[in-house]
Amino acid sequence: MDEIEERRHVVLRNLATHAGPARDRLRLSLDNAARLACLAPEAIAAIENGSGCTSSFAVVTQLALFLGLTELGVPRPRPPGME
Repeated sequence: MDEIEERRHVVLRNLATHAGPARDRLRLSLDNAARLACLAPEAIAAIENGSGCTSSFAVVTQLALFLGLTELGVPRPRPPGME
């Protein structure tokens, strides 16, 4: 498995844990998030559920950033003083 594919799997694994809560924090329904991210609702649901996802590395990274997560699909650290 090449490095990009390996990284894609890491991001997908992280998104399975963090994408749903991040979308909830943004108060976005699945349909609204899909419309704004220009993705099919089924694609976002598959990513959130950790089921088979055929989206490219660029798409999953873009979804992570859209949801306010890092490029690796994990929550950003809170700024100093905001803990």
